[in-house]
Amino acid sequence: MCILLSTTEHPDYPFILLSNRDEYFTRPTQAAHFRSFDGTMKILSPLDMARPEHGTWIGVTTSGKVAVLVNYREIDHAHSLSEVSRGILPLDYLCTNKSADKWHRTLESSLSHVTRGKVELSQIGGFSLVYGQLSIDPKTGKLNHLNILSNRGDHGKIHASAKDNSNEEREEKEEADEEEEDDDEEDDLHGDISNKTTFGLSNSLYYEPWKKVKLGEELLHELVEKSKEMKLSQEALVSECFKLLSHNTYDKEVAKQKDFSKKITELRNSIYIPPLETYISPSARLLTAGKYYGTRTQTILLLDRFGYLNYYEKNIHNSDDVDDDNIVFNHYRFNIDQQ
Repeated sequence: MCILLSTTEHPDYPFILLSNRDEYFTRPTQAAHFRSFDGTMKILSPLDMARPEHGTWIGVTTSGKVAVLVNYREIDHAHSLSEVSRGILPLDYLCTNKSADKWHRTLESSLSHVTRGKVELSQIGGFSLVYGQLSIDPKTGKLNHLNILSNRGDHGKIHASAKDNSNEEREEKEEADEEEEDDDEEDDLHGDISNKTTFGLSNSLYYEPWKKVKLGEELLHELVEKSKEMKLSQEALVSECFKLLSHNTYDKEVAKQKDFSKKITELRNSIYIPPLETYISPSARLLTAGKYYGTRTQTILLLDRFGYLNYYEKNIHNSDDVDDDNIVFNHYRFNIDQQ
């Protein structure tokens, strides 16, 4: 039950994003690293090695494109399984040279770009995807809007408080067809959400947030106010962001139970998920399951007003040996305006 929190409220950092990945500790995963696509595109992301598609849940490009995937919690286990990994979606967007609007309109036909074969959205399980180009309005100093897409809900915008006057958007409007007009109507379905300066998302529909999301939005807003008041350094701000991602309100009594389904339900109430024993016998486990489940990886994206994007990654668990305190940090920094 992952969580994404983002804000555009900080004057020195037009975009801050916090992400927890909750997963089985033994699921094969590669930490975030740079790699080239088609010899030119540079992508920074971790990889899920458990599925043959080797997708991801979060990624950025050196030109400032971003994509963050969150699974949708299906009503039963059968619906949660999918023929094709959801992780291809962030990579497909990051690899394309299409604008965000055009990519969305041609999504189903474009997925073969990554998979090298025809893929239909019906083969992919429930998801929500935040994606777009990180760019700052020179007049306001604010982030131009990002996009959100769910195959269990709607398509819309987030952080739309800054007016986007980019040439790309004007060109998209000029070539708009009836399908795009339908998209515009969807964008207006949740106007209050699209204009929020602090936004949260977990494994429900983004306009039906869980308790952990509401809590995360409140804490992130408070953190930004604290940062402005105390003039926190970037290092101190990042440290506070990791503390927020480690905010644990998981019911300890539920954690002691052997009923894993009850533990799963409780996930919606805590930003951080402590190691939870699954009590699933080895013979009954899926390929990706293991003895423990919880928050494995924490990621922070920090875009400053000079165009430098910082990618911080904290890998907490990589095995069922929960007593092994081998936390691994990674930090990457590059200027998206100079690519």
